[in-house]
Amino acid sequence: MKTYWRIILLIAIFVTSCSPLRHLDDLQRSADASYLEGDHAAALTAYEELIASYREADIPVDGQVSRRAGLLAFEAEETARAIEYLEMARLSDALDAEATRALAISYREVDNLSREIRMLEHYVATYPGGDHFTEMQQRLFETLVESLNFQQAYELWPELEGEPRKDEGLSSRYLQVLISLEQQAEATALAEDLLAMNRNNLPALDFLAKRHFRQADQLYRREMQAYEANRTHRQYARLLEALEVVNTDLRIALDYFTRLYRQNPNSEYASYLANIYERFQDEENARYYRRRAE
Repeated sequence: MKTYWRIILLIAIFVTSCSPLRHLDDLQRSADASYLEGDHAAALTAYEELIASYREADIPVDGQVSRRAGLLAFEAEETARAIEYLEMARLSDALDAEATRALAISYREVDNLSREIRMLEHYVATYPGGDHFTEMQQRLFETLVESLNFQQAYELWPELEGEPRKDEGLSSRYLQVLISLEQQAEATALAEDLLAMNRNNLPALDFLAKRHFRQADQLYRREMQAYEANRTHRQYARLLEALEVVNTDLRIALDYFTRLYRQNPNSEYASYLANIYERFQDEENARYYRRRAE
């Protein structure tokens, strides 16, 4: 008789212990059915209930469950929940290319640049044949520039798929990289390409305007000092030749700064314009921009 009751007790314990698992199976079947039927709102609700049940039973959440819940939350633009569930999937090694992209975009939505970069780097390194590889690779380049990792961005640029040189946004960011790394010759060529693409491209105009002004100013000072030190006819003739180059650079700078000021009338550009007009002895325009610079 004791043996009989012992067996009954063991069966009861077994049934009780299986009950939570059966409940989880039922919830998953319901969630999967809603998903397959295309009712993603109901599916997300069911998967969230399933995740809560896993936690209540103190059972690790299945990675594929959290992955699917994360993707559904991402689709529903529920960014915080998408990050929560996709991070759970990542910790259980259940992320795939689609989920990695969704997590990267979600971190962009909440302005977490460092974690976005981490997901972008993972995607680019892990899924070179992924459907969104070009998108993720180009976005990685953009985030490296945003985070001031200019050397990494410089090294990534030649590897970018597509035709980044024909993309004004990407090329404008690469110009920032070249300027920061003091790659003057390459920056000049790229800036000129950008102006051929869009004559009012701000980064290109800013770089070239200041470059031509700086060249003019340096040449003028150098040749004037040389003439002051050696006032000969030969040196004077050399000074006149230099002044022609100076004036050419100043006219180019004037055109660029004028375009810049029309788009962004700030005091810095006004000051440059006033300086150039003073050198051309145009007092009226010099006064006008000097007032704008104050």
